[in-house]
Amino acid sequence: METGIAPREASDRLTVFQAKFDELWRKYTTYSSGEELFGLEVTEYPDLQRIKKELTLLQKLYQLYNTVLDTVNGYYDIAWTEIDIDAINQQLVDFQNR
Repeated sequence: METGIAPREASDRLTVFQAKFDELWRKYTTYSSGEELFGLEVTEYPDLQRIKKELTLLQKLYQLYNTVLDTVNGYYDIAWTEIDIDAINQQLVDFQNR
């Protein structure tokens, strides 16, 4: 992981990397199925499994981050007379519980 980059940039990079990883994962499942089909021992790739789990967690994290930012930025578009403080508080509590 690279340190010192903005969260939005990290989220964008994750999206690009996830697409590349999905292609690699598809090949892994295809090759594993072939090994199984021909009675060969299925080759395990623990690093690939670990990366898949980490990417899943990172996606959840950045998805939450982006949702929170978009929601908070949307508050700036609400006129003062239309603000529903209880609804905003509830949304923020929901974000905390995720």
